[in-house]
Amino acid sequence: MTNKISIIILSLFLILCNANVIGQTDSSLIDYNVTHYNLAIDFDLNQKSFNGNVEVTADILQTTNEFTLHASNATLTIDSVFSSQDKLNFQHKSDLLTISLSSIFNPLSSFKLKIFYHGISDFKGNFEEGGIYFSADDKAATSSEPSFARKWFPCKDVPSDKATANISITVPGNLKAISTGLLKSIDHKNGMATYNWETKYPIATYLISVAVAPYKEFSENYKSISGKEMEIYYYVFPEDSIKARTDFINTTKILSFFEQIFGEYPFIDEKFGFAEVDGEMTMENQTIPSIQQNMFTGDRQYELTLAHETAHQWFGNLITPVDWKHTWLNEGFATYAEALYLEHRKGKEAYQKYINSMMSMPEGTYITPVAGRSDTAFWDSFSPSQYYKGAIVLHMLRRMVGDSIFFEIIRSYISNPLLKYSNVKTEDFIQTCETISHKKLDWFFDQWIYRLPDSLDRPVLEYSWATIKSDSSFNTLVTLHQSNSTTPPYFLPFDIVLKMDSIKTTFSVIDSLKSQSFRLPSKFNPAQVLIDPEQNIFKTLRRRESN
Repeated sequence: MTNKISIIILSLFLILCNANVIGQTDSSLIDYNVTHYNLAIDFDLNQKSFNGNVEVTADILQTTNEFTLHASNATLTIDSVFSSQDKLNFQHKSDLLTISLSSIFNPLSSFKLKIFYHGISDFKGNFEEGGIYFSADDKAATSSEPSFARKWFPCKDVPSDKATANISITVPGNLKAISTGLLKSIDHKNGMATYNWETKYPIATYLISVAVAPYKEFSENYKSISGKEMEIYYYVFPEDSIKARTDFINTTKILSFFEQIFGEYPFIDEKFGFAEVDGEMTMENQTIPSIQQNMFTGDRQYELTLAHETAHQWFGNLITPVDWKHTWLNEGFATYAEALYLEHRKGKEAYQKYINSMMSMPEGTYITPVAGRSDTAFWDSFSPSQYYKGAIVLHMLRRMVGDSIFFEIIRSYISNPLLKYSNVKTEDFIQTCETISHKKLDWFFDQWIYRLPDSLDRPVLEYSWATIKSDSSFNTLVTLHQSNSTTPPYFLPFDIVLKMDSIKTTFSVIDSLKSQSFRLPSKFNPAQVLIDPEQNIFKTLRRRESN
């Protein structure tokens, strides 16, 4: 999901209001693992409604005679449920579909259920909502993060249960229906067209996408770092097709750069591409991110957004958070990938400017911990802390361990066979960092990821300095005070630079006390004292006159 500045203002308001709740996981959903969805959906764009059926294949983990799925009561009506030829009883309430099985199923067994349903939409295309958005001019698209897939098909709507999927979408013959995975066939009948898509790779329900419009399509070939070839597809509204060719001109360069630092594109045997949608619905759907219409400008104004959604194919889609407490593993990493792409294209100064823009957000912007406090409060999982402060944490980690170790950490994390195409939590990333760097980093992640906010959302350093001449040398006493810190104070390694004209001396220090002084010798009388001039540490810095 894209990191727009408007998110900050809206999220700060909603944090205070404690608004928007992610659907909780019922305990009855832990006794099975979905392995495949076979979904068919038929859109009536005039009535803004849909009919569908989904066959769910699952492995049983605990003995049970019931099967529970998420299914919104606001948008879905369940018509019937079948197991083979047997019609099963069910109960649909509180956004849960509970199905009575015909017999008791024991662990290691598997079964299939087919559910027939129809539905309407209550989705207006706003960022913090989801489901199917029916807009004007025969267009419709889904937005399912974090738990809105249940609004358009019954499913186990949690990120921790990834499965393969077949998606068949029936629309009027003049429209195109786009989804995740590979397009296997298009069937035409009675003026309607059914688009049949298939995923080879497991996918979380929030990353399954459907987009319908009178699309104009174009494509280009891409060769990965392994030499495999893949098609990149672009599906855009006809009125934006000329602008889109300029806006998408660097897609292969973005992919190529990320392959160099992250590893091969994770879905190379399927496809990559972008689909234009209405509403505030820019989203990293697996293999086919959605880009909202107002981002088509014809001048590459939103190229960093394209980089962000492309980076999600590794961070979020290849490795998916086990729950929404760990959203920063998606959004913080994709936001930091924007900075990396800027550095690659425009140099270190552009990179630092981007980092500084996130660090200079007003105090209070990052009021929630980076690792969310709950798995149910929407804005604990999708606030500026997860996006921007998460990226700042990665910047600080890179500066602390150095480039070679940092990028080895990222590649090792991405390529871990226990995590690829599966689920991750923050502890998995921390373990990778410690293994590769050979350092204990619990102090770093405790204070920057898990720490509950102080009165403000970052350390505030007040500093003063005075220089005393001693024979032929000088001693500068620099005093630092963590003015907003509680117990324990922040542990802050950074540089202090003494400067006079073009002469400078650099000292590496660790500030770890509420108040602390450093005596720094030099052969010149400094005109300036610079605290962490390279912005390696996230802080607010205030000078006060020495006593």
